[in-house]
Amino acid sequence: MRSLSALPRYSLLAALVSLTFSASAQESAQRYDGVITDAQGQPLKNARVHIHGRQQYVYADEQGRFSIQAPANAELHVSAAGYGDSFVTVTPAQPQLNINLTPGGIERIVVAASGIHKYNLEMATPVSVLTGEELSRRSEPTIGETLKYEPGVHANYYGPVASSPVIRGLDGPRVRILNNGLDTADVSRIGPDHAISADAITAQQIEVLRGPATLLYGSGAIGGVINVVDNRIPRQLRADSETKLESRYVDVSDEKTVALNHEGSSNNIAWHVDGFNRDTSDYDVPRFSNDEGETASRLENSWTQSKALNGGLSYIGNRGLFGISIGRLESDYGIPGHHHHDEHEEEHDDHEAHDEEHADEGVFAKLKQNRVSMAGEWYTPFAGIETLSFNAAYTDYQHQEIEDGSVGTTFKNKALESRLSLEHEELGGWHGLVGYHLQRADYRAFGEEAFTPDSETLSHAVFVLEEKQFGNISAQLGGRIERTTHDATGLAIGHDTDITTSVSDDFTALSASAGLVWEFVPGFSWALALSRSERAPGAAELYSNGAHIATSSYELGMRYQLHDGEIELSEQKPEKETANNVDITFRSFKGDLSFTYNFFYNKVRNYLYLADTGLTMADLAHDEHDEEHDEAGHEAHESFAVYQYRQQDAILYGLEFEARYRLDEAQSVNVFVDTVRAKLDGGDYLPRIPPYKTGLGYQYKGISWSADIGVTRYAKQTKVAANEAPTKAYTLLDASLNYDFSLSQLDMTAFLRGTNLTNELGFVHSSFIKADAPLPGRAITLGLRATF
Repeated sequence: MRSLSALPRYSLLAALVSLTFSASAQESAQRYDGVITDAQGQPLKNARVHIHGRQQYVYADEQGRFSIQAPANAELHVSAAGYGDSFVTVTPAQPQLNINLTPGGIERIVVAASGIHKYNLEMATPVSVLTGEELSRRSEPTIGETLKYEPGVHANYYGPVASSPVIRGLDGPRVRILNNGLDTADVSRIGPDHAISADAITAQQIEVLRGPATLLYGSGAIGGVINVVDNRIPRQLRADSETKLESRYVDVSDEKTVALNHEGSSNNIAWHVDGFNRDTSDYDVPRFSNDEGETASRLENSWTQSKALNGGLSYIGNRGLFGISIGRLESDYGIPGHHHHDEHEEEHDDHEAHDEEHADEGVFAKLKQNRVSMAGEWYTPFAGIETLSFNAAYTDYQHQEIEDGSVGTTFKNKALESRLSLEHEELGGWHGLVGYHLQRADYRAFGEEAFTPDSETLSHAVFVLEEKQFGNISAQLGGRIERTTHDATGLAIGHDTDITTSVSDDFTALSASAGLVWEFVPGFSWALALSRSERAPGAAELYSNGAHIATSSYELGMRYQLHDGEIELSEQKPEKETANNVDITFRSFKGDLSFTYNFFYNKVRNYLYLADTGLTMADLAHDEHDEEHDEAGHEAHESFAVYQYRQQDAILYGLEFEARYRLDEAQSVNVFVDTVRAKLDGGDYLPRIPPYKTGLGYQYKGISWSADIGVTRYAKQTKVAANEAPTKAYTLLDASLNYDFSLSQLDMTAFLRGTNLTNELGFVHSSFIKADAPLPGRAITLGLRATF
């Protein structure tokens, strides 16, 4: 079996390559100064000036002034919240710029996950970007809850402590969670009770790519990508340093959160520091009865204590940049569904239950993660190449599940990921990039609930993305070849046995895509995206063999077979999963009315899913080894159904619609709808597919005051899989109010937010524990944000 002794070697090579990017060669570049104002000539503070095609940008100061170094004939993209964009081509003859922005319109946002600096309105594949005030308003302790109002996005909701996004009915190993374009390297893709290590409160923007995104991000992105973007490796030099402090309190969970974000620069050195501390108690919920007949008004074991600190440093020159960041995350959180029923009612009458007392309430998780990231860009390294870019991250992750003060199960993952790409100048009218992508992970699990064996995964890939303009039609093409190897040890032969073996599996995945964007009338466009994406099965899908407490089931990987209750190794080789996806998009982004309509159809060959075998753990063959096990714990799991990963063709299809109408300069209304249907080839529905949701909202934005109110309806889900119960409909009413003011030299924002204002009881159909974990009840958030 391979070891990760090569990690230091890979990391050293990454550092040497990246350091080259900061080399100071001599290219013709010039400094451009300017002022950004609104239609009345008032300066626009914090307007952003971005060099198109590069990850460099600056912000305007209080007088609207900015200064940026750019090559001749570069295109500057100037944007500000609430204003239409402006594109300016700079020339050495005009180093002084005066730029006016007009209110309204849709802000074009560069999608970092696009790979080739595409704006959100120019992409053939559907994308949503949550940024600025909207991101701050939607921010929740989990990424899933933060994004659940985006069209096409739901959450698998393992209580408020571990909620992952579901994109078009797909989650887990089919949706890749990224931090600045690289995998978060946690174990949230393996089990729904494992939290995502990225956090929204310190993010600049969160990008949602709906549909296959395997070209850049590999097999794990066959269903979509969530990219959490921050500025931990600074990409810009600031005229003045900026610090943001935020504090919030949420009554439904007694949440107390403080967050810090600081950025600054001196000469060619830029730095960044961010961090947060969050402390919550168990969440209040509308009174309900769970599947065991117990009544409660508090979601037991839903507390959280999290803290993180991250710092980054960059050198930014005329020819490129190089930066490094280091981060530490610690999070302790209760795991709903793991609790002592007889203590339930008494212990939760008091919100003061805290810290040491949490250990007595049930199982909780202790998560620790250290992460080192590097990134570099070298502009015009040689003829024909615009940018040579590199980014890498090494992550050391540990997740322990603790009960009665003792560690029951430990999950560890040490991962290295790096991506090297060359963006070339136009060649025959085609502009794009080619690249190499490395992913390596060493996964270990041991303890009572270690249902997956130790495994090492190594993936190498090469990819290409190209685009060409044909008049008002943009053509986009891409391809990827990926080789993945899983080496697993300690595969149990049978159930509850000490006999183990080792297995190795190799897969070669080929993916390709083609897209067209036709702006047939200024401000209106059609987009068509076709893709064929292959996914190598994950290690958990291949080698699982054990009771998975989070899903109350016994999970068996494809590398096994059942014979009269005996678990044996299978000789049948698993197949790759192949998704053939069609996306049709219609956009309007000019004038007072803007909208986006998406229709998708996804035919998946060899779809991997957990099938009910009709057996329970009591039906599995036992040997004398069982007698050594704790009988009480064993009997508690005897009723667990046995599920095995199997493959069958499937079809997923649906639509997403979002529209916004601007009533005047201060007011607007919006509406959104999404729905997905998912069936196996035989006609059975897939489990935990979200119902359709509809929403309606009103927004007001004045000089000092801003407000919004929205209502979201989740329909009843009756299209369910075998042995799956329907889920009732529910409606959520949310509202928020912001007030901006100045205090001495501080720009202050006081905010008030209410969610589920009608205190409606709602169960999430895509949750593994929906009957035991309703959504939080009425919640009032009070917060204060200072910028200086």
